[in-house]
Amino acid sequence: MMTIASSPDMIFDHAGFIVRDLPKVATSIVKSLPITAKTKRFDDAVLGVSVQFLRDAKGIVLELVAPYGENSPVAKIAASRVGTINQLAYRVVDLEAGAAHLRSNRAVPTGAPKPSIAFGGALVQFFYLPDHFIIELIEAPDFTHSFEEIRLLAD
Repeated sequence: MMTIASSPDMIFDHAGFIVRDLPKVATSIVKSLPITAKTKRFDDAVLGVSVQFLRDAKGIVLELVAPYGENSPVAKIAASRVGTINQLAYRVVDLEAGAAHLRSNRAVPTGAPKPSIAFGGALVQFFYLPDHFIIELIEAPDFTHSFEEIRLLAD
């Protein structure tokens, strides 16, 4: 029987995908999937990424992440096109408590917490799990993305 450890409140926010060309991929996804809304593009020099969020008809949120700047942490992944399904992100009340929980389960932080433009300056931190998976914690439990409806033109 599997025992599940107690974890701090973690609210699913999005699944992140690494892409080389954010506008090109966003257009392709919008044409292919039931995407109904998008956010503006966020260019974040502190995190070294450009991001845009897409929401489907059922409310599932995808984050497209492209390299931004010379030292982008995602440039190698984007160029290789391997491991492009990059992370699952959760909003938490207390980043330190969430981090302690992940560390207690052998997750390793990829760096220190940093403010994120896409989350209104809230701190984010990424963790590498032993099974080669990345979790992003966002210290913004009540944050909601600002989406605009997408209107498709007939081809």
